[in-house]
Amino acid sequence: MVGQGRAVWLAFLAAVLWGLWWMPVRGLEALGLPGLWASLVMNAGALVVAGSWMYLRRLPVHVSARSAFGAFLLGFAVTSFSTGLVLSDVVRVILLFYLAPAWSKIIESVFLGHRWGWGATLALLMSFSGAFLILGGGLSTEGLRLGDALALLAGMSWSAGAALIFVDGRGDALPLSAITAGAAMVAALPFLWLGPATTVAPGVIAAGLGAGALYVLPILVMTLWSARRLAPAALSFLLTAEIVSGVGSGVLFLNEPFSGMQVVGAALIILGAMVEIIQALTRSHELRQ
Repeated sequence: MVGQGRAVWLAFLAAVLWGLWWMPVRGLEALGLPGLWASLVMNAGALVVAGSWMYLRRLPVHVSARSAFGAFLLGFAVTSFSTGLVLSDVVRVILLFYLAPAWSKIIESVFLGHRWGWGATLALLMSFSGAFLILGGGLSTEGLRLGDALALLAGMSWSAGAALIFVDGRGDALPLSAITAGAAMVAALPFLWLGPATTVAPGVIAAGLGAGALYVLPILVMTLWSARRLAPAALSFLLTAEIVSGVGSGVLFLNEPFSGMQVVGAALIILGAMVEIIQALTRSHELRQ
């Protein structure tokens, strides 16, 4: 597939930046903008810049209803993920979200007709085993927090959205990014209504909008450009590079607990990702022969 190699590298770079998503969220929170508001304002900044650029450049909008709905699901996933970061540990939320590759493999097999091979089984076993260890090696939901549940929901929504965009194969990255950012804003409203009212200085709002324009929008464009060219599971597994940057930064800078059992769980999820990535690149190489 044309551009697949570039898509792999862009998805990897986007993953590293997704892993550091908590930094601007927590930074804006320290300035007085609560975490949920921080996510909404950053997505607003991304939407305003994307929309303004398309208007000023008179860019045509080529987005089908299927791709638009896929982008909407991705936006819902972004908000669920961001809310999870506020309500639970960064490490737990990131790792639970990255059961997304497992959901993507199931979608590919059941709905897209992709062949289910030994690699898919191995990748899924590693992903689920890793999540089991991250949650403490028990099946009880007693320790499951709302943020953890939102992380799981975000992974499912992300997988479904990526599948719709890949199957459609149409839609430019910039308008899809605008739809994703807009959907993320809409999805954040119910969470904001549940929280207390807040007053924020205009300067802090401006900082959040700037973070959305300079940080969030480029990540969305890279991710969605890759989503059109990579199968959902391959994209989701590539994005597990977020685990390295997100978990590493969370442990180093936030001093969050990370036991030996969780180290093993993270390693299993990453190894599962490597199995799928190697298979995806091998299939691509064979198609070019």
